[in-house]
Amino acid sequence: MDIPGTGKTIIVKINTTFAIGNTEAFGAQFDPNGDLLLELAPGTTVEELLLRLPGLGAPENWSDLFLHVFVNHQLAPFDRVLEDRDVLDIHIPLTGG
Repeated sequence: MDIPGTGKTIIVKINTTFAIGNTEAFGAQFDPNGDLLLELAPGTTVEELLLRLPGLGAPENWSDLFLHVFVNHQLAPFDRVLEDRDVLDIHIPLTGG
């Protein structure tokens, strides 16, 4: 998605998505290595990216899900502005036995 009149975008990679409903259409967007490259406008936040993804539900429910987003292997707040070549991992913590 270009910024009108600039032609500038950033590319981020979604590395893992253990929190996102994996529909066939969504899964088809991942490359054979299991990665998804997304083209975004500069200034896009983690929250704005999450709103574009299927299966997460409404933002007001994300804290109830304990949704965690890691950017470059560090836990990131939803208001973090993404930068070109950031790598994201999106998870809902699970427990079991």
